[in-house]
Parts: sequence; structure tokens; C-alpha cells
Amino acid sequence: MSGLHLGRIVAAWQRPLTSRPVTGAAPTPRDPVPVTLGGTRVTQVDGTTCGAAVLLMLRASGDETLAAELDANPGMIDSYQREIHADVCRGALGPLSWPRAYGSPPWSLAREARYPGVDYEARAVDDASEHGRAILNAVWHANRRGIPVPLYTGGNLREGLSRAVPRHVVLAVPPAEPVSEASLLIYEPSSGLLHEVPLTDLFARTGPHPALGGWTHIVWAILPRPKKH
Repeated sequence: MSGLHLGRIVAAWQRPLTSRPVTGAAPTPRDPVPVTLGGTRVTQVDGTTCGAAVLLMLRASGDETLAAELDANPGMIDSYQREIHADVCRGALGPLSWPRAYGSPPWSLAREARYPGVDYEARAVDDASEHGRAILNAVWHANRRGIPVPLYTGGNLREGLSRAVPRHVVLAVPPAEPVSEASLLIYEPSSGLLHEVPLTDLFARTGPHPALGGWTHIVWAILPRPKKH
């Protein structure tokens, strides 16, 4: 029971997902590198805007005009994050807004995710199950197709009830060039660092990881799917 978290509970009730196995060796460990625009490290504005920071980087990855604007005017990063956070919270509970102090709920973050050619859907992750492994494999395959994927991280009941819910958002980003390593490149917005993490290190975790913002598990994935016409 102590290893339970909300992603693990919800994952037991959602439809299964199948994904091709990931092949390739684990990477040689490398130090994390800062993510910058206009010479400024890109971090979240405050403790509630990790999801907004991730959505901004997701959008900039697929929009050259936005990326150039942020690179030329990095002072706009904070205002864009606040605007995106407001959009994510608006209407997240039907006619009601989500309290901004509680960050970004997965279902409305998926609604606001923007990348060319795809929509996104929220999928709970049990990182100790084959179903959870299939979802993380799907994240890897999406990255190899050039599509970034937002991920929610959190703790479990062993760490306290308040930590067993999604607490932080990071972004799995495509590699700059084709590689064969079985790893994810993860942008962590509280530090503004890009970490390379062997995929096997994300299965059945029992301790925190800096790429997850100091949390233990990936508990939700915002997976891409072909855009409906």
C-alpha cells in the first residue's frame, strides 16, 4: 500500500495501451545542461507554473515564430507562462476554474497542449506495471518521431498522502539528432536543466530523481495522438 499513488490507482481503470518495445543500449551518463532562450535559462515563474512552463516550451518547439520571439525577448517568458496557466485553469472543472494555487490538472493541460499535427490526451501511469512500461515506451517512440511529451511526476503514500498525487510537470523532448540510446531527454522547469535518463531508470522507481523535479514517479503522461480533421 505504501507505494500507491494516484496514477497507479487510476491506471488500473483505464483502457490498456500497447506500444512497441524500446531497443538500444542505455546512454553513457552525461551532466545535465541548461535550457536557454536569448541567453536566459528558462525556468518556471513560481511554484505553480511548472505546467505552464512546459506548455510554453512545447509550443515553442513546434512554432518557429514563437521560438524566435522568445529568443529575442526572453523577458516575455514569464508573462507567457502566466497567460498559459490562466488558460489551463479556466474551465477545468466544467463551468468552474481550477484553483491556480494547485498548479495544472492533467486533463486541461492536455486540452491546452499545442504541437503541429497532433492532439494530446492524459493517461495515468503505473510505473511498476507492464501497462506503465508501454506508456513510457510510447513516450520514447513519440520523441523519436520528433514530438515532445509532457509528463507529470509525484511521490507515493509512503511519502505522505499529499505527495501521492501529480505534483510537478516536466517535458520529454526529442533528441537533436537521431540516436539509438534507450533514454529520455527530460526538461525540468524548476531548474531549467535538460537531463538524459535511461528509460529503465523510470520503471518501478523507489527514490527521487532530479529529472523529475526531485519526485519519485512519473504518474501521468500527456500522450500525442493524430489530430482529428
